[in-house]
Amino acid sequence: MLKFNIEFRPRIPPSNTLTLGTLGPSGTSSEYALIHVVSQLISEELSISTQLFNSFPELKEALLHNQVDLALVPHAYDQINEFYMEPSLELGFIFTYPTPIYGLAKKKNSSVIFKGSRLVTHPAPLPLLSKLLPDSQDESEIKVDLSLSTSDAAIQVKEGLADLAITNEKAAQIYDLEFISTYGKIHMSWSIFQKKSEEVHV
Repeated sequence: MLKFNIEFRPRIPPSNTLTLGTLGPSGTSSEYALIHVVSQLISEELSISTQLFNSFPELKEALLHNQVDLALVPHAYDQINEFYMEPSLELGFIFTYPTPIYGLAKKKNSSVIFKGSRLVTHPAPLPLLSKLLPDSQDESEIKVDLSLSTSDAAIQVKEGLADLAITNEKAAQIYDLEFISTYGKIHMSWSIFQKKSEEVHV
């Protein structure tokens, strides 16, 4: 496993409380990576808190409005350019860290008839679907809907709103699902963004 040796030294707020944000609800791969970042930043002089958001646009707005000091975003997010191109934000650090194992999950002790079933997934892991389905199963017979996160997908299955979810093992554990099949970990790269320091004009 890659060790995250952090060289990034974020600007510390006057309160000495650094707030980090990423995608939620609890169980996302982003939260998994955020926990690792926090473990590398912990010090006696600094208090660290975390916040989870329902979407990356909400996270971006929170960073712009000083609700969080740092925002963690995976490079698999298809609109990460919205962070890179925002004039008020700057890249603080890039690192690599693997996700939890991904797989196709269902409710425990339930049977699944693939034909006509509803599957939910965040857009990023959707390409894994062909690897997760049985060889005999035709993807076109499954209704696929997109969700805001891997945890949101797991929650929909837990609540009976969907039959299957592409999710990770952390979310599957939290929301009491079981894997039908697994793909493995994704070796992901991540960006940490912060607001640009305000320039003083004389």
